Amino acid sequence: MQKQRLDLIEMFVVSLGGGIGGSLRYLLSFLPIVGQWPLMTILINWLGTLLLAILGSYLSHRSSRLKRWQAFLGTGILGGFTTFSTMLLQTAQLTQSNIVMAGLYLVMTVVGGVLMIILGQYIGHVLCGERL
Repeated sequence: MQKQRLDLIEMFVVSLGGGIGGSLRYLLSFLPIVGQWPLMTILINWLGTLLLAILGSYLSHRSSRLKRWQAFLGTGILGGFTTFSTMLLQTAQLTQSNIVMAGLYLVMTVVGGVLMIILGQYIGHVLCGERL
């Protein structure tokens, strides 16, 4: 019974965070679009990846009591904020007009994401007072 109660609390925490993250992504859709390239999606996914790497690195050095923060911030807010499916849809749409740009968009998104993970883990370690 206690486990079920904790699972329901975690589900609520993730749902709340997802609503916040999705709302933040929606608000960013009001910023002006530059050209036909989906820059906002790249920036959203890079920022979300960076913040998730920082969070994961930081929380891995902290008490398990912070597990709900991982669920709220990581799975909830950042999961709702980032958008893998939109990135794939935009890649498919770009292939209709310019396959080279579509490939470049996909490569930039993935390579930039990997770089954000490396940077985020570094920042997380620094926040925990570790020297690398």
